[in-house]
Amino acid sequence: MKFSENRLAVAIPLIPLLYVVIVFAPSLVFFLSATAGILRAQFEFYKLYFEDKNRPAVYFGLICGFIVLCLFYFNVAPTLLGGSFFMILMAVLLFNLFFFREIKLALLDSAILYAGVLYLAGFLGHLILIRQMPEGAELIIFLLAVVWGNDAGAYYVGRAQGGKKLYPAISPGKTVSGSIGGFVIGALSGVLIKFIFHLTFSGLEVIALSLCLVAMGQLGDLVESMCKRSAGVKDSGGVIPAHGGLFDKLDGVAFAAPLLYYYLVL
Repeated sequence: MKFSENRLAVAIPLIPLLYVVIVFAPSLVFFLSATAGILRAQFEFYKLYFEDKNRPAVYFGLICGFIVLCLFYFNVAPTLLGGSFFMILMAVLLFNLFFFREIKLALLDSAILYAGVLYLAGFLGHLILIRQMPEGAELIIFLLAVVWGNDAGAYYVGRAQGGKKLYPAISPGKTVSGSIGGFVIGALSGVLIKFIFHLTFSGLEVIALSLCLVAMGQLGDLVESMCKRSAGVKDSGGVIPAHGGLFDKLDGVAFAAPLLYYYLVL
């Protein structure tokens, strides 16, 4: 229980600060804050694989991630944004052509570098696009409440109920009861935020959308667990005491943010 209390003690003072940045900060300040967090998560992702975190490859990957986030901020045409990922892939391959550490690792290094750009900067960059939409700040609050409500529900219900493991080969600590608790708390969080901020979703729509976002959040969490288990580590970092790294906190958001954005657009 002490660890659970530590999680709450750390989260409670951070929530108002996060709220102020999302809701009241000017667009540029939000972009710079989001970029710092996303690049930190991308760095933690690279650290799982690259033993030497000061390698030039890591910095090159972060520069590519920053370029992608700038394209999101300036809301460039979809064709230019899509084309940029092809150009970044070419740049990553050319980088490793001249700066590979071992020829047998060149292909794997290239894949990890590009995956970090696409997975973290590419997926999480949709938060920047959502912020620029009508009700954008409130929609981000909605997204975070659903995904992190799911995380909290899965954590506390899973610890209290235990039971059958959800996917022990990937994440031995996750349980079916925790997953169900995550769906319930995540959906309730979405409904609560809808009424607090008067979002334009209908009642049925907000429940269905929240459940879909929870599902994507849980898949994102399992993907991150797969990455960490493959690397043999428990937490991606310690930047948030009792919670782990930013990669740990944004794994579900990374999968849910594109879903919310394209739902709103389409």
